[in-house]
Amino acid sequence: MKFIYSILLWITALLIAKPITMLAQTNTEETAVRACLDNYMSGDGDRMEKAFHPSASMKYIDYQSGEFKDVPIAEFIARVKGNTTKAERKIGIVSLNMEGNAAQARIKIETAQVFMYDYMNLLKINGEWKIVSKIFSRQNK
Repeated sequence: MKFIYSILLWITALLIAKPITMLAQTNTEETAVRACLDNYMSGDGDRMEKAFHPSASMKYIDYQSGEFKDVPIAEFIARVKGNTTKAERKIGIVSLNMEGNAAQARIKIETAQVFMYDYMNLLKINGEWKIVSKIFSRQNK
C-alpha cells in the first residue's frame, strides 16, 4: 500500500512540476519580449534599432494620401534618430500573444493630435527577440 501511495505521490509531483517549469519559462520569454518592446517604445533611435531585425519592414496606409507604404526599417530608424523634437505621448502594450518562438504585440500611442496602434510581429532569432515587421494605423483626434 505504501508503494502505491509513493508512486501516486511521485506522479502527482511530476504533473504539478511540469506546468510550473513551463510557466517559469513562459514568464522569462515574456520578460524578454517586453524588454525588446520597451526598446522600441523608448523613442530613442539607438534603442529602437536594437529592437528590430535589420531586415524588418514597416507597412502602413498613408493617412493623407491613402497610399500603401512599405518602408525598410533602417529608413524609419533614421527618421527617428533625425527627429530633434520629441512630442509628448503616452505609449503602452495593449496586448501580447506568444507561442513558441513567435510573438505578436499591439501597442497604443497617444499624442495630443492622434491615436496610433502598432502591430508588431516578433521572432526569437539566435536566442534574441526581434521585431521583424510593423504595421500601424493612425487616427486623428
